[in-house]
Amino acid sequence: MTIELNGVMKKVRQGAIRVNYEDVNIRIEEGVNVAFLGHKEAGLSAIVDLICAADAPDKGTIRRSHSISWAIPSSGFIHKHHSLATSARFIARLYEVDETEFLTKISEMAELGDVLNTRADKCPKEALARFSFYSGVCLPFDRYIFSGGFMGGKAERERRAEVMSDLGTRAGLLMVTQDIKTAQQFCDQAYVFDGGRVTHFDNMEAAAEFFGAVAAQGDDDEDFFDAEPELQELVNMDF
Repeated sequence: MTIELNGVMKKVRQGAIRVNYEDVNIRIEEGVNVAFLGHKEAGLSAIVDLICAADAPDKGTIRRSHSISWAIPSSGFIHKHHSLATSARFIARLYEVDETEFLTKISEMAELGDVLNTRADKCPKEALARFSFYSGVCLPFDRYIFSGGFMGGKAERERRAEVMSDLGTRAGLLMVTQDIKTAQQFCDQAYVFDGGRVTHFDNMEAAAEFFGAVAAQGDDDEDFFDAEPELQELVNMDF
């Protein structure tokens, strides 16, 4: 089971981000946990959209031979006027899993209690973030995509790290981050995205050294993950 990008070209236009990727070749093998390392100007969310089939390349081909999650903990599937349970049932039907079992698992893992039956726009942001994370990891994907760092207190961060470590033993991980320490903790290989260039490393030590040099050149730029993306997304939702 693999993910392959062959000769892909993509013009990324996201607000102030302007970057062109040409002749991108990426191959993610089964059983290998991979990091995509890049700063804001790299436009990594556009590359992730290509992998998830949420967007199409301007040129080239993408082949996927197994199931892939969305970029967890994205909350784009949450409807602000519906309860979290309603959004979870929608996801269960979409991915053809048992609704009752799925809701029970999310509620237990995310420790939601009665919040599960609360409208999204009335829920605490911390609960929404937990719901978004565990909705993704409670589905049976062959590869899980994670973007951003861990949020919440120490206990919650450690819990998420434990969940991801467990997933990494039975499925593939793709981490999209600029946190090299987290990438080294979970990943075997990395692709570094910088200025429209993509560089592959088959060991994380070399990737860390190269990415550190790239980061040093962009010290004056805004960090990719200055704010937790899941909180940023929730804040920007029009409740």
